[in-house]
Amino acid sequence: MNFAIDLTNTERRISTAEFALRMNISEKELYGRIKDGRIREPAKDGRKNYWLNSYVLMCITSTDENGQADMSA
Repeated sequence: MNFAIDLTNTERRISTAEFALRMNISEKELYGRIKDGRIREPAKDGRKNYWLNSYVLMCITSTDENGQADMSA
């Protein structure tokens, strides 16, 4: 029995690698956007960095007037 589970609306932790992949940018570019203040800093669980899926989805779907994601909230 094959079936797919849609995780887009499931609240879960998103790693740095998955966030960058979903934004279609490199991890280096993701950290650059964090440094610029366009993306908020990740939460930490020990050594692991993560963002909540709802925030990642908001970053993917939101843009400012220049077409750039601005999720500094």
